[in-house]
Amino acid sequence: MFRRFAGKIPEGALALFKCHPLELTTLLEVAWKSRVHDAAKVLGHPGHRSDILPVPDFWLNPMSRTASIEPPTGSEAVIGPLPPVNPLTGTTLGNALNFSQDPTQRRTVLWDHLIYAYMVENTRIYEIFRRVLYEFLYGEKLGVPLPDAHHWLRNTEELFYRDPPSFFITSITSDIRGDLRAYRRSAYQRMFGMDLNHGTEDGKPYPYVRAEAANNEFVPTFEEFLREVWIGIENLKNGIGPNPTDDAKIADLAEKLHDMLTTRRINGNLSREEFVFVSMMSWFHLTVEFDSPIVVSLRAEASSPEQRLFKIAQRVGLPAHGLSKSYFDIADFISRVLILIETGAYNTPAAASAFYKEGFLQDAMKTIIRHWSIITGREMKARKVTTT
Repeated sequence: MFRRFAGKIPEGALALFKCHPLELTTLLEVAWKSRVHDAAKVLGHPGHRSDILPVPDFWLNPMSRTASIEPPTGSEAVIGPLPPVNPLTGTTLGNALNFSQDPTQRRTVLWDHLIYAYMVENTRIYEIFRRVLYEFLYGEKLGVPLPDAHHWLRNTEELFYRDPPSFFITSITSDIRGDLRAYRRSAYQRMFGMDLNHGTEDGKPYPYVRAEAANNEFVPTFEEFLREVWIGIENLKNGIGPNPTDDAKIADLAEKLHDMLTTRRINGNLSREEFVFVSMMSWFHLTVEFDSPIVVSLRAEASSPEQRLFKIAQRVGLPAHGLSKSYFDIADFISRVLILIETGAYNTPAAASAFYKEGFLQDAMKTIIRHWSIITGREMKARKVTTT
C-alpha cells in the first residue's frame, strides 16, 4: 500500500517517510474508506472485501483534508490484468499523499493479496529491521543515523513495532491477539497452509495458533496449476503434432484455487488483517527499493532491494534469506494473479487460456513459475511424475 502511494518516484517515498505517524495512519484509513466496494458482489470478493467501517467522517475528513490526503485514482479499481507496477504518482514532490483531483475518476483502492505479505516477509525483512531499530535506539553500534533517517525510525517504530492507536483500521492487536508476528503466521497458515521459512532469532520454531480450517491443499493445487499453465506456454505456437495443453484442467485448477481462497474469505473474513499486513510489508519493501535515508545511514547502498537487504542484515548480524531476490520478484505478480483467480473469471476453459496466451498474464505466470521453482526447489516446467 505504501509503495502504491509513493509511486515510482524516489522523492515520493522520501516525502512519505517524513510524514508524521498520524498522517500515515490517516493515509491508511483513507485507503480503507476508498476501497473497491461493489455491493452487488459477494462479501469477500476482490470487488467487495469488507463492510467494516473506517473512522467516522466527522473525524477522518478534517484530518485528511488538513494533510491533503487523497485516495488513489480509479485505475486501482480495475479487476482485470493489472500492470506489473502500479502507475500511481504524487502530483507534487512536496506532498507524496496528494493525488489527482480529476472528478471524472472514481477513487478506489484494491490492495495486494495476502500472498504479497507472505512473500516479502519470507526475506526476513521484518526481523532484520527490528534489529536495526534496536541498535539505533540503544546506542551507536551502527553509527549515527542521518537526519532524514530519524523520521523513518520514528514512523517505523510507531506503526509496526508497538500497538497502534485504538479505533483505527490498523488496530488489530489486543489481549487476544497480542503477538502480531504469531498472528501473521496464523493468517498465512489459514490462507495458504504455509508457515514462514524462519522461526525465532535463536532458530527455534515460532509459536503460533494453527487453525483447524486451513487451505492445506493450496500448495499442491497451485503447483499443478503452474505446471499446466507452463505446458500451455510451451506449446502456444505448436502448430504441428499433438498439443498437450489442457484448458479444461487449467480451468478446473483455477476453480479449485478460487474455492479454497474464497472459503477463507466468507463474509469478509481476514480482509482487514490482509490490508494491515500487506501495508506493513510494503513499507519495508519500499525502504529497500532505493537508497533511502535509513539504507544510507547503514552504509548499505546497492543496486537492488535484495542486495541492500543483504548488506543491512550483515550490519545487524541477522542473515536475510538467500533467495530474497526471488521473494521480492514474485511478490507483486503472484498477488495480482491470485486476486484475478479469486474473481472467478477464469473458471472456464475459454477464459483459462488467458494464463498462457501472450500478454500481461503470460508474463506474470512466467515470472511466478521461474521464482516459485527457485524458492521451492521443485521444477514447475516439468510434469509431476506419479507412481503407482
